[in-house]
Amino acid sequence: MDIEKHLKRMPEFETERIKLRKLAYSDVEDVFAFCSNPNVAGPMTWEANRTKEETNEFLRMVITGYEKGGSGEWAIEWKESGRVIGVAAFIDWSNKHKCVELGYFLSENYWGKGVATEALQELVHYGFKDLELNRIEGRSDTDNFGSQKVMKKLGMQHEGTLRKNEWIKGEFRDTEVYGMLAGDYDSNPDY
Repeated sequence: MDIEKHLKRMPEFETERIKLRKLAYSDVEDVFAFCSNPNVAGPMTWEANRTKEETNEFLRMVITGYEKGGSGEWAIEWKESGRVIGVAAFIDWSNKHKCVELGYFLSENYWGKGVATEALQELVHYGFKDLELNRIEGRSDTDNFGSQKVMKKLGMQHEGTLRKNEWIKGEFRDTEVYGMLAGDYDSNPDY
């Protein structure tokens, strides 16, 4: 198992409404539009972007990582407009344990429309079918009920709460942990 090798050749995915592809420097305006929104950044460990330079630094880190297979971020492009409306990602992984953690953030204009679920379903399928992972997990702030709903819709099971494990916006916060195993995925006819 070499997830980095696969990410160097990061595949694109397409559904009826969205396209998942590598981020590019030309996406800076779109990404800044949602990364500068305090509501989007609120439950994240990062602060809302105050300048496009901050967004460019994020893009530089991701794009540089693509070359080494160290970046697992896909732009979520709304096909109807061609605009980037969010990011879906493998944010942490282990080759030894055949496990990845999913992450995402999305423009507030697209919350509650099933876009995050649609994007992450593609990554879950890729992870279990192409990468032959054993486990995919997701985490969210205890108060981020929208993200918890997304993980449940993906078929993940709530596995527990990590108490005060992350320093977010000036305080230690609890994190809800969700997970799915390859066997869970394979035995569910809805996938």
